[in-house]
Amino acid sequence: MRTEEQPFVIATVVAFKSPQSARPGSKAIILPDGSINGWIGGGCVQPIVISEARKALQTGKPKLITISPDSAHHDWKGVQEFQMTCQGGGSLEIYLEPVQPKPELIILGNSPIAQLLCMFGSVLEFKLCVADPQAVRERFAEADALVLDLSAVRERIGPESYVVIATMGTGDEDALEAVAGTTPKYLGLVASKEKAKGLFQYLRDKGIPHEHLDRITCPAGLEFAVETLPEIALSVMAGITHLRRSSTQADAGSATHKAHAFTDKFSLPLMNNVAPAASRESSIDARDPVCGMTVDPASARYKTVFRDATLFFCCVRCKESFERSPESYLQKEAGRV
Repeated sequence: MRTEEQPFVIATVVAFKSPQSARPGSKAIILPDGSINGWIGGGCVQPIVISEARKALQTGKPKLITISPDSAHHDWKGVQEFQMTCQGGGSLEIYLEPVQPKPELIILGNSPIAQLLCMFGSVLEFKLCVADPQAVRERFAEADALVLDLSAVRERIGPESYVVIATMGTGDEDALEAVAGTTPKYLGLVASKEKAKGLFQYLRDKGIPHEHLDRITCPAGLEFAVETLPEIALSVMAGITHLRRSSTQADAGSATHKAHAFTDKFSLPLMNNVAPAASRESSIDARDPVCGMTVDPASARYKTVFRDATLFFCCVRCKESFERSPESYLQKEAGRV
């Protein structure tokens, strides 16, 4: 069941009083539908254990229950008491341990922030998926899965997923478009508010509904003073962890509120014009004719051929703008030179 990522509860008898037939070490597995496999006592014991096991699956927290005709632990914290109503009598103490699949953290991007999120996610016991056409195992050793085709990401996203877009200027539009309209538990964008305005307007112009964009938390993370890349990644994971551990809807709403309240007190470093060292050594940088940004031809995702010449772009917006009016941008580029 662990391999197949099925949730279940392990119920273990830890103490008893005769004439109960279950003994310390007796175990059973309870599934979300209430089915039970094993033996931890019969009669009134099973309905109580099944009911409390299903509650433990909802909260994700273990618990100790006592089933006895007498109150023995009325002042103990973390112990729930139930009346033994079976005619057979006796008492049982049963430990309920919920075993849940690791929640999946899906990180879109190949940036240093994406790497840090992957590292933190591993320590915090998330199942990790990194999605980016340029993602390689050497950069994301902790990832459980690498997805190179962004069109395949949508299939992985479910209501219990956590999704962070950490493209940081390289493929922002493609990543946002790939997840827009999905409804994970958390969907955040690592970017400043000003940066997000332009990205969201681009997506609206492409026909993405407003309500799909409203689900995206930007800037991602909790509100506290951050400056360095590790601190930014830490704030993002803090927000996700708070939401993950919230046991009530009110707590989850508070986590979302705090994530939205993360103010634009810092400027994210400009990283989308930095090519890997190997690429810089083996190629001559080109200039995006639309925005003027330096682009490494060896790693550029966006390019077009015009008058037998290959032109490179920093993002899909620049590429599409050029293709709508190539002459005007070539004249502009000539003016720069």
